Amino acid sequence: MSLTPEEAESLSKFLGNITEHSELEALALITREGLRLAFSAVPGYNIDPDLFSSLSAVVVQSSSDAISTLGYHDMLETIIRGENAFIILSDAGRFLLMGASRNIEDLGKIVSVFRYYSGEIRKRYPKID
Repeated sequence: MSLTPEEAESLSKFLGNITEHSELEALALITREGLRLAFSAVPGYNIDPDLFSSLSAVVVQSSSDAISTLGYHDMLETIIRGENAFIILSDAGRFLLMGASRNIEDLGKIVSVFRYYSGEIRKRYPKID
């Protein structure tokens, strides 16, 4: 999937706002197939950007299957929390937002930030069926 320069600039601003309003250690904008469009991480957060991004496809499929099995519709967000870290994955229309942090205390704030910005991206870049 290629982006026009205008789309890239607009999405870049959204990502900048997310990092400005949260303490994420890693953030990725990903296609629905798990391909990385953008990735950033704080220094010292050693993770392979392609591995981080491709995990989203597995998480989305599992989450969507679980939601459908229960009779619900449209997975909007999945949070995976470990003892000392979490990953959040949000539906952003044509894209997915995925973030990670080891600061569990910021989970609520980051969820709020992700909900807002994934909703804004989803409005501008709806899923193409």
